[in-house]
Amino acid sequence: MNIVEFSKLAGFSTATISRAFHEPAKLRPETRERVLALAGKHGYYPSASGRALVKGRHDAIGLVWPLEVEGVGAVFAQRVLGGFARQLVANDLDLLLCPVDRQQPASLEHARKTLQRSRCDAWVLLYPRRDDALIPNLRATRKPVICLMGEVAGSPGWKSVALDQQAWIEEALRRLRKGGARRVLFLGCRDDEPDHQARLDAFNQLAPRYFKRNHLSHPAWPLDAAGVGALLKEEKVDAVIGVDDTAALVALQACKYAGIRVPAAMQIIGIDDTPGAAGATPSLATFRQPLDEMTACAVDLALGRRSLSLKFKAVFVPGGSLGAG
Repeated sequence: MNIVEFSKLAGFSTATISRAFHEPAKLRPETRERVLALAGKHGYYPSASGRALVKGRHDAIGLVWPLEVEGVGAVFAQRVLGGFARQLVANDLDLLLCPVDRQQPASLEHARKTLQRSRCDAWVLLYPRRDDALIPNLRATRKPVICLMGEVAGSPGWKSVALDQQAWIEEALRRLRKGGARRVLFLGCRDDEPDHQARLDAFNQLAPRYFKRNHLSHPAWPLDAAGVGALLKEEKVDAVIGVDDTAALVALQACKYAGIRVPAAMQIIGIDDTPGAAGATPSLATFRQPLDEMTACAVDLALGRRSLSLKFKAVFVPGGSLGAG
């Protein structure tokens, strides 16, 4: 049913019908309530193109989902999507999902077409990369672009919502040092994740402040418990910062295989607060990213309710893998 048909059925002009949905302040409350009641009874709702024409926006946000990072089942990405779901309800928005595996040419080409033909008010680019093949296509949409979990240099006007990587790395180093650690290892790093590289860079910059020369990194991926166990013994480290919870849990497993007691002889910290962190034995000390606040900020930037990029601080989650200090 289009607006003309509903107008005749309801006995109101098309202008009144349109205002009831898009400009309620221009109608008397009782008139709007009558229109909406009839719309609910007859199953009428304005078309997307009609809403966009009247309001000047589509009430939809696009999200570029990078499948090549961890796939569709990624726990962290699912949490991000959950955060967006709550924002969609709160702001009465639609979400357009653009999944892409940049390692698959067909997937990349499909994403380019999606960016070209899809109608939304802004795009959110999850896990942005400096040399992302989709950057020219995103620019061509002439829509606001919000980088979530990172930023892209050389793209004026693009906003970003990111984690303050230095803040949580420094807090982890401080807690390990306070717990009696003497030599610390930074474990893991995926080449295709800019936030992983940012964490490694922050560690290399800050570790000398707390451990002088008694620090090293092993930015490898994937990790296996046997190899990590051998590394821990060979390098005589007594503390590990995982690039994420996955890496930290591998270190925890490696300690079990190698007979290293945690936290008496080895302290371990991760980040992401995944379900496996709380379920590990001992439980994993980790950091939780404030994803609800971060997705809310991304939506505010997309809708123009906020103009400045923002970095958020992770929250420490205690666990049995960290010494009392």
